[in-house]
Amino acid sequence: MKKDIAVRKAVLEDVPAIVELWKELMDINKQYDERFTLSEADHDEFISFINDCAEDKDCHILVAESDESIVGYCVSLIRPCIGPHIQRYGHICNLCVSSKYQNKGIGKKLSKETLDWFQQNGISHVEVCVAIENNSAEKFYTKMGFTPYVKTLCLEI
Repeated sequence: MKKDIAVRKAVLEDVPAIVELWKELMDINKQYDERFTLSEADHDEFISFINDCAEDKDCHILVAESDESIVGYCVSLIRPCIGPHIQRYGHICNLCVSSKYQNKGIGKKLSKETLDWFQQNGISHVEVCVAIENNSAEKFYTKMGFTPYVKTLCLEI
């Protein structure tokens, strides 16, 4: 029997579950790059970010819920842009679905509702970053219609 998945705007009571899913996402990404290894400070900073985001009109946090458990989340921001033709753009910061619930359309549902929110806010350009070796994330976003745009390089100093 297929379980119903409800997508809704996150509330502060969802923060602990979002943090656990974020840790799962970082564990996946650290397989591709050790810079995704978390410290206790990272944990506290993420909690602070989520709490601040909940109060920011240019931030949107959605959760996917099954049987009263949070099984996925998406954090998105509207950011200013200094590039040509775009004054503001959408940025999907994190999208994570618990490994037990992947390949059931939950990520697609979170993405579509996030893209709807961007459109409702006058955003027509949306970006997302994926870890270089995370082919499954890249494949997911490509299926959602995203195309390569910019390559980000990093230097530790």
